[in-house]
Amino acid sequence: MAGYSEVINVIGAMIIFSMILLTANSMMLRNTTMQIEGELEQEVISLGQEIIEEALNKSFDEVVSHDNAVPPSLIPGGFTSPDELGPDGIETNREDFNDFDDYNGWSGTFETSHGTFELRAEVFYVDENSFEEINQQSTFKKIVVYITSEYLTNNAGEEIEYQLEFIRNYYAD
Repeated sequence: MAGYSEVINVIGAMIIFSMILLTANSMMLRNTTMQIEGELEQEVISLGQEIIEEALNKSFDEVVSHDNAVPPSLIPGGFTSPDELGPDGIETNREDFNDFDDYNGWSGTFETSHGTFELRAEVFYVDENSFEEINQQSTFKKIVVYITSEYLTNNAGEEIEYQLEFIRNYYAD
């Protein structure tokens, strides 16, 4: 009988040890997943911020570009109309953009060491009080950069779309 109790103790110890190993493995997997997601999210912020900063270095509007020495006579009525925001006919890529709203409708793909990221941007006028989108000229424009990656998904396996936003004021330039 004594021999059987030792076998039972060994089996019990093996079961307890197996449960500890499974728990430790699960914790390591969870920590690694969180670390990778954090690195990917840092990449998302970096790419989105790059586009926003690039847009901020451009003129507020086509009519107040660096080439024009005189501001429009009507502010904000002299700015580009809301339905014409976006690149002009000759501005076919980002290098050609010369004002903030040229980024409206832009999209691009970025390859990094963390994978492929799809970016797109929208620019629109916003109300000076509520900062909600409006369909008329204003001294405020908002850029929204949307970023997705096949590696950034929710628990259902669907891609998460990240948004970075910035509101620009004509008078703050």
